[in-house]
Amino acid sequence: MPTARLKKRLSYYLMMTVGVYGASFSQALAGEWDFSPFVGVSEQFTDNARSSTTNKESDFITSVDLGFTLSGETRRTELTTSYSISQDYYARNHDLDGYRQNFLGSGSIELIDESFFVDARVTFTEENLGETGSTSATDRTQASDRTQVFNGQISPYYVQDFGGWATGVARYSYSETIFKEPDVGASTTDTPDRNSNEFRLTLDSGRRFARLSWSADTGIIKSESDDGDNFEHFSSIGTAQLPINRLFSIIGTVGYDDFDADNIDNAEISGVFGGAGIRLHPSSRTDASFQIGYRFGEPVFDMDVQYAPTSADQLSATYRVSVQTADQSLANTRLLDDNGDLIKPNFSVTDYVDDVTKSNNLEVRWTRTRGRNNYGLSGNYIEREFLSDNTDDTTLSISGNFGRRLTPRADVSLTTGYSETLDTRTSGSGEISYEVGATYSYDFGRGFTGNVSYNFLNRDNKVGEDLTENALSVSFRKNF
Repeated sequence: MPTARLKKRLSYYLMMTVGVYGASFSQALAGEWDFSPFVGVSEQFTDNARSSTTNKESDFITSVDLGFTLSGETRRTELTTSYSISQDYYARNHDLDGYRQNFLGSGSIELIDESFFVDARVTFTEENLGETGSTSATDRTQASDRTQVFNGQISPYYVQDFGGWATGVARYSYSETIFKEPDVGASTTDTPDRNSNEFRLTLDSGRRFARLSWSADTGIIKSESDDGDNFEHFSSIGTAQLPINRLFSIIGTVGYDDFDADNIDNAEISGVFGGAGIRLHPSSRTDASFQIGYRFGEPVFDMDVQYAPTSADQLSATYRVSVQTADQSLANTRLLDDNGDLIKPNFSVTDYVDDVTKSNNLEVRWTRTRGRNNYGLSGNYIEREFLSDNTDDTTLSISGNFGRRLTPRADVSLTTGYSETLDTRTSGSGEISYEVGATYSYDFGRGFTGNVSYNFLNRDNKVGEDLTENALSVSFRKNF
């Protein structure tokens, strides 16, 4: 159970965040807004209720779901939130009976016209933060290895225009990551909470610069965990871009890092850095930049590609090198999709390890929408070096989806996922996971929908038994 100190910290942070959401909501009431509560029920059959590798046991699970979505937008505010709570009842494994809850929120408010703003984001979800351990083919309570993760940030900032020559932003951000036990299946690993304070000043070239564009960014982030580990990173970065012709531009970066963190070699990753490259922009459908340089004590390569081969396709690819704490990796996950809708962040691409890491992250995404069909394919390749002991791991994950509108009321969707730990901190360990899902959805009208779905999971552990599960679900939901 959470301690009194943890409850106090969580309540304090929630009050700050709810304040921003409350102000946004009061503004939204005067403008365009949408509040949609829902209730749902589902019946699920699984052939591995306890997610066991050696003692598979089938069971029927009845789930009752309650929740809401809320979104609003006015001239001064934007707000989108969602909350759901689900109670699971097992026909045989009654010790797994319990609830799960998820809350996602993103909001912003303009307090002073075109100058002072406040942003906030919150996630409160139940997770398995490791690639190993208990997992399931569908969302439900599990026997072990679960934790509830609160990750929130509130960020006031001030914007100043300097006569068209430059635009400055002064920003302060406070974030906190809190771990607490779920209702069922708590993890035996005690992960420390962590809070961060960040101060940042940025200056971007204004409209008076016809060709040359530049940016200067200086900031410091201070992070502290409950177990006493401290992390401090001061950085000052300058970038510039000079067009050569309509096809490409020359880009450059120069800066300085100063790290002060416990249990790592700060001098190795601190110091002056720089890089140079090109940006290709031959048309409105193509924008690609490539830069080679030196940072964090080694050569680095950065890439950012946006390409639309047709009006129905979107392709993006990014490659980044970063040094960050574990809680920063949670805070930097995507919370909004390309349409501005909330999506549950993916925290389990790699194991959550409370350490400072130097990461190389390649992410590729492709989406296509044409007629009644939509497609998607994404992949991540992540190399991490743990700076406290110089161990490393490498993870590859690929996911795909296909959807088709069969009739104005009926849809079918297919999903698949693959992940593999290519290299681990422990010799000989690692695993490969496969996931497949299929769902048929029908809209009965007046906010009443039904789904029939099948999900399969296979986790091949290189040093232990395989975990497999087949699950069949029927669910109904009513939106009011």
